[in-house]
Amino acid sequence: MKEYIFKQYLDNILKHMDITLEELFEQTKRSEVVRPRQILYYLCREKANMQFTEIKNYLSKQGFEVALDTIITGANSFKKILEEDKDYEYIVNKLKEIEI
Repeated sequence: MKEYIFKQYLDNILKHMDITLEELFEQTKRSEVVRPRQILYYLCREKANMQFTEIKNYLSKQGFEVALDTIITGANSFKKILEEDKDYEYIVNKLKEIEI
């Protein structure tokens, strides 16, 4: 079930942020790519209660290898951004919707 939720979050982010899977997992520090990844990590951790190792595993299945520390930092960074910029709450609420 958690892998299904991960894939739903991933699809929602790709559609909402208007980026491709390849762009999302591109090795870059451009904010238009990094922010959606951070949101994915945050949603998986905070809204779906996934362990960071689970998130890493699901990313690996998508062909994206990333260090565990990067996932942790990304989720925590977005959590701080969300606290400072309440406009992101709307986006998070929209992106966390899943079809069962």
